[in-house]
Amino acid sequence: MKSLLKDYMDNRISRRRFVSGLASLGISSTMARSMAALMAPGTAMAQAGAAENAQWIRQARGTGAELLVEQLKASGIEYVFCNPAAGQAAIFDALVDEPKIQIVKALHEGTLGAMADGYAKATLKTSFVLMASPGVPNCMTQMFNSFKDQIPIVVAADAVSPAAAGRDGFEDVDHLEDLPTPVTKWHWTAESAAKIPETTRRAFQFAGTAPHAPVFMGLTGLTDEAQASIMDQSKFTVPMKLRPDPALVEQTARMLLEAKNPLLFVGDEIVWCGAQKEVIELAELLGLPVARANWISGWSKPFPTTHPLYLGGFLSTAQRYPHNIDLMLNLGSRMPGNPPSAAVASSTKFLHVRLDPVNLARIYPAEVAMIADLKIAISELIAAVRSMATAQRLKQISEPRLQQTRQYTTKMKEYRQSIAKRLGNKSGGVHTAYLGLELENTLDRNTCFVAETDSGRVMEHVLDFSDGNKEFFSNGGRALGWGMGAAFGVKLAHPDRPVVAVVGDGAFNFTGPQPLWSYARYKAGITVIVLNNRCYDNERNRMFGRNGRQAQTGKDMICYNGNPDIDYVKVAAGYGVEGEVVKEPSQLRAALQRAKSAMAQNSPYILDIQSTRMGRGAQSPWHPEFTLAGLRGRA
Repeated sequence: MKSLLKDYMDNRISRRRFVSGLASLGISSTMARSMAALMAPGTAMAQAGAAENAQWIRQARGTGAELLVEQLKASGIEYVFCNPAAGQAAIFDALVDEPKIQIVKALHEGTLGAMADGYAKATLKTSFVLMASPGVPNCMTQMFNSFKDQIPIVVAADAVSPAAAGRDGFEDVDHLEDLPTPVTKWHWTAESAAKIPETTRRAFQFAGTAPHAPVFMGLTGLTDEAQASIMDQSKFTVPMKLRPDPALVEQTARMLLEAKNPLLFVGDEIVWCGAQKEVIELAELLGLPVARANWISGWSKPFPTTHPLYLGGFLSTAQRYPHNIDLMLNLGSRMPGNPPSAAVASSTKFLHVRLDPVNLARIYPAEVAMIADLKIAISELIAAVRSMATAQRLKQISEPRLQQTRQYTTKMKEYRQSIAKRLGNKSGGVHTAYLGLELENTLDRNTCFVAETDSGRVMEHVLDFSDGNKEFFSNGGRALGWGMGAAFGVKLAHPDRPVVAVVGDGAFNFTGPQPLWSYARYKAGITVIVLNNRCYDNERNRMFGRNGRQAQTGKDMICYNGNPDIDYVKVAAGYGVEGEVVKEPSQLRAALQRAKSAMAQNSPYILDIQSTRMGRGAQSPWHPEFTLAGLRGRA
């Protein structure tokens, strides 16, 4: 669909061919014609609107920067995530007397991207990022995360004028808009002041239409005077409330009723479509065990983690429970890991409902493949199941499964909590399982929990993420440096709720301490928990798991981060953020309470948790001995 939309917007294909192409993707003719009309050239629409004296369109005159600000307001933008860029001075001039848009400053472009990602996830709205062109590569790491998670973000940078382009001048690079191509849905450069509003409208339309993704636009003519049409962005909104094919719904319902050991697999598109209640109803209706994408595949918790049908992360179709899965219904998720083996694929029937036609059935086979809004599709699936089976039969199907799954999940919960409690009695560092238990006992129910951690994800097993309780945010791209910036974006979206960011020491150092400056500047009451084990723990475990020379000799060549040890509390103090070091489990609860009190006073707080390393070679501080001082005198 992405290439089809771009070809139409670039006038490479006709309206008829565009509508025909949409129809081939399963979109109704009415919806296809509506999309074609909404994305028609702006000049023609402006003339039509003016003739009708429409309220959604008006003419404006000013600099390109002033026209940009006017179109941003028409697009519903309240916050511009930005940092200083002299080439954008005209934009900041235009914002001096503009009360409807607030600038949010960060000290690094990567932090800007993470802030915008967190804000978009927390609001389910498109966010806007502004930076200088040399900073675009800095932002691309976080654009990668947003691209993998399908988050709508518009990233803009000032570009040199067409007259100066290609001369290798100051801050000039050939084809600036092509740099982020692999991690964007669309990219374009507005080549004049008059084109800025139209390009901006297109950028928000592309980013905000499911499947979502970042969009990049270059801006020229920011100081030039022009006249252009400012249009209400809602007129360019394409609602993707697609109804599923009734025949496929009926087929899926029948297969679910006939399955002996089905599994329900849930993903982030459930959150985007607001289908959480429908998923619970479907699972309970048939007693379906529910699994979530493994840690690398999603950013949300679309199913309550304390529900008796919730198994947690899905690892393989041959996992401990349920046994011998014969049918797996995927609702709105990228599928995990590598494709199943031929033997598993031939014995397990996969059914998929997605918003994303590009990813659907990309690796895993599809007995059924539906493109549809998840809320609509699940509601119709529930209705189809009820129409095919009596209440008595549904009870006979669901109750044994619910009982069996409840027994399994209850035992697993008790097992995990007992282990976490036992680990709290050990000295020599804080185990992440015990940290999770203390967080569950300490945090307010409405806390937003922002997680960027690899070795620490075990704590999620003892935390309650459900409606009315804590809300989970993460990233499926796993490019480090996301968590602290994203936590700021989440806090901006939910200023009345506590926000806790848990990051590994590796993640902290990828982003640098720069987000702490924004925390202090804007009085963002956020607690940052650094899991400080002085090591890329899971990377070492994966490397040693290969049983290569490092594992055989016990020599960790690359993952140990000690010598020197980093004092994160001192680092934070340099940015005006208070905190403390926690070395033992006995110190943890009081420290969490102090962090909680600081948040209530709109003050950020950092906890340097001295956490335990786990796995082969975990306790060894060995690393290659090499210093530049040792090179002196060799010449």
